[in-house]
Amino acid sequence: MNEMDNIYRNEADLYDVLVSHEDYQHNLFEFLNSNIDFVDKTICEFGVGTGRVTKTYIDKVKSADLFDRSKKMLEQSKYNLANKMNKITLKEFDNRNLDRIERNYDISIEGWSFGHLISENSDNVEYWSTRIIDELKRISSKIVLIETLGTNVEKPFPPNQSLSTFYNLLKENGFNEYIINTDYKFESIEQAEYILGSFFGKEMKEDIRKGKKSIVKEFTGIWIL
Repeated sequence: MNEMDNIYRNEADLYDVLVSHEDYQHNLFEFLNSNIDFVDKTICEFGVGTGRVTKTYIDKVKSADLFDRSKKMLEQSKYNLANKMNKITLKEFDNRNLDRIERNYDISIEGWSFGHLISENSDNVEYWSTRIIDELKRISSKIVLIETLGTNVEKPFPPNQSLSTFYNLLKENGFNEYIINTDYKFESIEQAEYILGSFFGKEMKEDIRKGKKSIVKEFTGIWIL
């Protein structure tokens, strides 16, 4: 297990601090609420994490089933979304088991979650990509996928070949692609070093220190079907 996976599975509080500094211009919120009709819709969200994506739509929807494989993340999301629990159901769930979902939803959405599944199964990207697409079509009328196009980079680009293949397959299957900035903003260079370095590793930490960055660029791709 690499450091990123360890933090995601076991240190939800640190992950929550990380994403609290992400997208300081609120571009994701603006994009989703300008392009997706959430009003009175039923939602299934995969890889809910600490509720970062959920917060962009939860006030509008009828109900939301929130899935994540990490108990720690589900506990943190329950805390973060405590005042919305009347319309939320939290479920421990592995994305590899999409075929087990029997309910139909108006919208399925995920943020930075299926990309982990694809990267973890880099020897079989086409199989998992096709399975994700087919299962989401089966259970939902609209699909919204949110994934990374690079952190601390100057231009949007898939971080690895597996994700590049996944993103291309999404477009081949009729998904429309959109790209937005979701830059991080920290109170200091030292804070940026510590938080992003803890999550992304020593190379990221060193680059932030050398570049004296308290604002760190990030690009996010959104694919909608």
